[in-house]
Amino acid sequence: MKKETFKELIETDNSILLLDIRESEELLIEDTIPGANNVPMGKVFTDAMQGNLPKDVKIVVFCRTGGRAAVVERELRERGYDIYGLEGGLEQLRAK
Repeated sequence: MKKETFKELIETDNSILLLDIRESEELLIEDTIPGANNVPMGKVFTDAMQGNLPKDVKIVVFCRTGGRAAVVERELRERGYDIYGLEGGLEQLRAK
């Protein structure tokens, strides 16, 4: 998902589950997007396998550069999730 689409989506749809999939130590270096839940990448997969990740809401995942988010998006989309990864991650979102 392009950053312009992402910005529009989070401003217009308050039912989105926004997941920051970086490790908790990374949050000490750079804060997250307001309203996002920090669920590290490995735990996202665990939650999905245990049925603890909802399939009835749109999910947007992001990380620092977008690499991990792309992997999570691909794997969970194959399992039936309505999920999108933020292209370029926080770096691209915050770039001018």
